[in-house]
Amino acid sequence: MSFIEKTEMELIQLAITSDDLKLLEVLFKSEKMNVRRALARNKNIDATLANKLLFDPVLNVSYIASFNPNTTQKREFDEDMITPCVKCSIDERKLDCLNCIYFKNL
Repeated sequence: MSFIEKTEMELIQLAITSDDLKLLEVLFKSEKMNVRRALARNKNIDATLANKLLFDPVLNVSYIASFNPNTTQKREFDEDMITPCVKCSIDERKLDCLNCIYFKNL
């Protein structure tokens, strides 16, 4: 199965577990927010990738990247924008936003 044929769940699994920097750079380009969010948690990403994720246009990704130990830059987040969804610590492989109690209360 080629990379293009992989499901989102398979890409998330790779984003979480891989230590192949070339593969991680490809995953960084994913249009899927949950793939990039999982990648932001991966301790195997280098500082360059961690810092790029820190400035991802999706707050759910950039906020998680701010906690990666390889992130060397800093970013301030407006606390009014940090919703429970942004702070969510659920593993992306188990994430079901539509049935989340926080999502239903937004």
